Amino acid sequence: MSDVVFAKAPMLAIPIVKVLKTPPPAGPVEELRQTPGAFANARPCRVFIPFTTPFLYGMERAVIELFDALRPNVEPYFLQGSLIFRDQPPVIREMLSRRFSICLLPDKHHWPRLARPRSIRHFYEMLKASLRVNIAIFKGARSKDVLYVPGISAGSSSLLAALLYRVTGRRVIHHFHDLGTNNLLFPLWIPLVTDFIHNTEFGYEDVSRKLPAIKRKRNFILSFIVEVVGQLPEDPEVSRSLQGKRNLFFIGQISRHKGIDLLLESFKMVARQHADVTLHLVGGCGDDFQRELDREISLAGLGDRVRFWGFREDAIQLLRYAYLYVHSSPPSRCHESFGRSVVEAMILGVPTVCFRSGALQEIVLDGQTGILCDESPAALQEGISRMLGDRDFRDRCGRNARTRYEQLYSREAVVPRWGDFFRIAGGNSGDVGHVVNSHQIR
Repeated sequence: MSDVVFAKAPMLAIPIVKVLKTPPPAGPVEELRQTPGAFANARPCRVFIPFTTPFLYGMERAVIELFDALRPNVEPYFLQGSLIFRDQPPVIREMLSRRFSICLLPDKHHWPRLARPRSIRHFYEMLKASLRVNIAIFKGARSKDVLYVPGISAGSSSLLAALLYRVTGRRVIHHFHDLGTNNLLFPLWIPLVTDFIHNTEFGYEDVSRKLPAIKRKRNFILSFIVEVVGQLPEDPEVSRSLQGKRNLFFIGQISRHKGIDLLLESFKMVARQHADVTLHLVGGCGDDFQRELDREISLAGLGDRVRFWGFREDAIQLLRYAYLYVHSSPPSRCHESFGRSVVEAMILGVPTVCFRSGALQEIVLDGQTGILCDESPAALQEGISRMLGDRDFRDRCGRNARTRYEQLYSREAVVPRWGDFFRIAGGNSGDVGHVVNSHQIR
């Protein structure tokens, strides 16, 4: 019996024809454009994507929207878990709504992930589960053109498939959706990868400093595709509760590593100065941390000034009512590889106040599209208060943010670069030690 089970979801039959062969890239993506119609008769590039996640946050949305935007020239095939598919969380509903091809792991019960073993038995169960996942991905990926791996966790499950691809001269793409490099599997995984994708120049510089071996591979700097088209309709009750107010928003995981405790400390100071401002936190939160935040909010007397929305599929609709977006990831805890919610705010002409965390200092132009702060509640409060106290400055930053989005992160700006990349991916898989920039950041 096969270890890959196809879900009851719309499937697309892709004809098997010869893979296009293109020489390795030798310069910026813009310089690789082919003459009009050069690929008009080519079949789609078939991409296999291990994607066993129950979540629908920044990384998951980025992958889903990317491959949806690249069709029909790129045809994605996703692998998900049977248990996740059975429970139909938002990520599955989103994938089905876009009519993706989905195949399922044969996980009839929970499979342990690789971690520090608690016992010999646990170690055995982890190895067995890892082998089964590797076999399933090997079977699902063997007839495709490209293996796209959205992170090292998926890489540990794709070792067999990656080995097959290298032997058969096909591309193995690793996309750094985060900047974590501490996983012990990286030395084993890097030789199997042909191409690394980074969301920003900062991301490439940070990762290559920690993992210099990636410099011997192709490295592309390609931003996410971020757009708000096709979002859920507005909730009238939500609209009424937000209209006409100065709303500060954070969207993402409500957790300590995202600096929500620091955001709350800064908002205590903001609330004393600006009686008309409300803080809105949109995203899932663990029970223990939620109780800690509730206690702090109650002690500060801010029960009616801080609102928790939980995870919302229509988060972008709430963001339409934001006066200011605040992203509180502190660099001492979290180096953001992109900052999707910041770019979503840019789409809506909403400026951002944030710490200098990872790529945020590349995406947000200090004093032009938002404010970059040193890592402290007081500095964050000062940035927020400046925006609240100077309407002209706030509006100017919002207009600049919208312009910067259109130039760098819109579908029109980004999709052609990704399309060029996957046309390259149809070529040979030889290792080339250089960086291909998709656009000039500065």
